[in-house]
Amino acid sequence: MEDYDNYIKSFEHTIGQSFRVNELKTEPAELFRRLNDVSLRPVAWCGSGAYYDGEMRLSLHPFYHAGLYYLQEPSAMAPAQFLPVMPGDKVLDLCAAPGGKSTALAAKLKGEGLLVSNDISISRCKALLKNIQMAGISNAIVTCESPERLAGPFAGYFDKILVDAPCSGEGMFRRDPAMVKNWSLSEVERYAKMQREILSHAAAMLKPGGCLMYSTCTYSPRENEQTVDFLLKEGDYTLLPLPEYEGVDCGHPEWSHSGSPSIGSCRRFWNHRIEGEGQFAALFKKKGSPEGQSSYPGAREKKTGHKTASLLRKEKPGAFGSGGKDPGEYGAFLKHLIKGQAGEILAEDLVSDLMDPPPGRLIQREERLFLVPENAPDLSGLRVVSSGLHIGNCKKKRFEPGQALAMALRAEQFENALKLSLPDIRIEKYLKCETIEAKEEEIKDGWCLVCAGEFPLGWGKARNGRIKNKYPAGWRKQ
Repeated sequence: MEDYDNYIKSFEHTIGQSFRVNELKTEPAELFRRLNDVSLRPVAWCGSGAYYDGEMRLSLHPFYHAGLYYLQEPSAMAPAQFLPVMPGDKVLDLCAAPGGKSTALAAKLKGEGLLVSNDISISRCKALLKNIQMAGISNAIVTCESPERLAGPFAGYFDKILVDAPCSGEGMFRRDPAMVKNWSLSEVERYAKMQREILSHAAAMLKPGGCLMYSTCTYSPRENEQTVDFLLKEGDYTLLPLPEYEGVDCGHPEWSHSGSPSIGSCRRFWNHRIEGEGQFAALFKKKGSPEGQSSYPGAREKKTGHKTASLLRKEKPGAFGSGGKDPGEYGAFLKHLIKGQAGEILAEDLVSDLMDPPPGRLIQREERLFLVPENAPDLSGLRVVSSGLHIGNCKKKRFEPGQALAMALRAEQFENALKLSLPDIRIEKYLKCETIEAKEEEIKDGWCLVCAGEFPLGWGKARNGRIKNKYPAGWRKQ
């Protein structure tokens, strides 16, 4: 009863604010130093996460628009943190929108390997794609498919899978009171059935020896411990122990059907015990060894057969990158790129791949030019939102670099970079899609990379001291 009373009292508490540093672009300690006017406290289970106090809205800060951090609820940081992703892994985020966990997984990959971020909703995929692009992720494919449709071609393909499953949302009642009105026992049962179906398809896509993280933001044993039971009954999976933190509860075997002690390896985040909302996490390992396992047969990107989701134009693949002609000014644009020293944060191979792309990795669909991830799979028959890094658009004899490319570069990788120091008013004007001016010694005519300090914000076209704004209208700061 005392625990219940504490839970009820927690609804009277102010919900804190938190963010997670994007380690593709900067180190947590470095960003914390730069935000020295903000009161920060660490999130115990996520070394790149922090709570912040005060009235300041970090969504308005230029560093947010530069992709240096992602605003994320602290408990929601745990699943991606707990999944043991390593550079070079093939990773699937099955229910990925709006992208918080995908961006965390990509940071663990450090530009190596492959991330497939999927969501069944095309409208939610729009936010997912924007967040992946803002984070500067160069090795991600975004798909819009049902788990069932993915399971066939991707059977036994992924090293790591995250399933942040749709749920009844009991752990979010404090943050979103409207969810209380929509809750019912029948909804819990409906979600539990859906979760089992999703888990079955996800498990089929996992390699032997691979790891699968299952998470929800609900408290319901039916959707948590009893759903864990469901996959354990398959016999091919074991539970791995998750780290322990003060205030974070273990899974409850007594709430499962099996009573298996291993369910105690799961973790429960209760909003009255920790500074965060409700979350459940369980880490499965598939039995067997990945050695000798053949990867899915479409391990090379084909140039035909892609279906592009409706938020992009339906385009036919072109031949550029496999013996075709340079589309307009693209070759001239590449001359502005600069190879630097290999860094620990962002893979330096990106510039090399752009300047001298390996066979099959540079593909064109009408106007759009993409750099697909290394060893990207054949996506024939799937609804694809993005095949990789959108480099830019080729319009007749003109080339216009894409926003995704700007966010994936560093300032020192483009020779014509305008580095605006905070709090230069031109940063604010640029983010509002206004024309800005620059002195002759600051910038040359032509394409320029507009930056907040050394962190890119997007493209501009400079001429005679005026920079025509190329920041995407849909990203405009309000």
